[in-house]
Amino acid sequence: MSASQMERLKKGGGQNANSSSTAKKEKKARIKVLGKTSVSPEAENAINAFIQATVSAGVEGIRKEFLEVKSYVGPDVTHEKFNANRDRNRYNDIICLDATRVVLSLNVPPDTDYIHANWIKMDGVERQFIATQGPLDNTIGDFWRMVFQENVPVVLMLCKCEEDGKVKCSQYWPAESGGYKTYSGMFVNNKRVEKEDRFCTYTLEILPEGCSNSNIVKLIQVIDWPDKGVPSSGMSILRLLKMIATGSLGSGPAVVHCSAGIGRTGTLLAIETVIQRLWKGQTIDFKEVVKQMRNQRALMMQTDHQYIFAHLSVMYYISAKIPKHREAVMTFHEQYKQSVP
Repeated sequence: MSASQMERLKKGGGQNANSSSTAKKEKKARIKVLGKTSVSPEAENAINAFIQATVSAGVEGIRKEFLEVKSYVGPDVTHEKFNANRDRNRYNDIICLDATRVVLSLNVPPDTDYIHANWIKMDGVERQFIATQGPLDNTIGDFWRMVFQENVPVVLMLCKCEEDGKVKCSQYWPAESGGYKTYSGMFVNNKRVEKEDRFCTYTLEILPEGCSNSNIVKLIQVIDWPDKGVPSSGMSILRLLKMIATGSLGSGPAVVHCSAGIGRTGTLLAIETVIQRLWKGQTIDFKEVVKQMRNQRALMMQTDHQYIFAHLSVMYYISAKIPKHREAVMTFHEQYKQSVP
């Protein structure tokens, strides 16, 4: 990359209501929420049913429910590309399904078309997702090729690079504002860093070497979510989902990863799926949500603790939007505190 191109990148590339009677009818047909949003009667029915089922089952009932789906494997599973690229897989026991894998095309050949990543397209969810493992040193370039190729506007990193003394993910971006680095032909320029208690947000500029058109990507790192565990607050996850709501960061696919790209990643996507389906008035079967995810990426959602936390996070969201449900939500919250370590 030329000095002039690098300098340019551092500086920044890149009906009215029909009638009063109709309005009144529509107003009666919808339930106001927090004075800003509303839900349809169908959504209200779905929400009521979800709360009733969750509170009735209780934490232990939900834990048992997860055990029914814990060993589920999707039909007709093949993973030939995974087998052929062992050096590009972080974990030997976390397969990458052939049917839904992200196929790289940028600079192929000579570069590989393989990355341990799968498309996640959930019924009732507007945004598509790519679930992937935390990059290895030798796959950082592949990761950024994928992000650039698919016009990804946001990357959600649900882990730290090192946790409990173990490497969970390579440092795949320049951490300091103003820093830049080239990874296997992919140029990454850190334009801004914003730090909060539970998040770090990096504004990055991405482009292949020799290319004049760059993409701006938001990398949002959650820093309080332990491996195979849950965050200290469900509300922080809801805030994260709000940050990536369709429209606020563009409508392209969001990349989500933790270390293996299945536990924390699967939990977040389950929460997003259930919330969107509820607000569309769809009846929720949490086990089927997990199965649909696993049909696209193996082993999504790893522990009963994560499964219970996903229920609680949805309950938090409902409570924040519809205050009349707060008592039921608090009842479940107290059960959660007593039952989950």
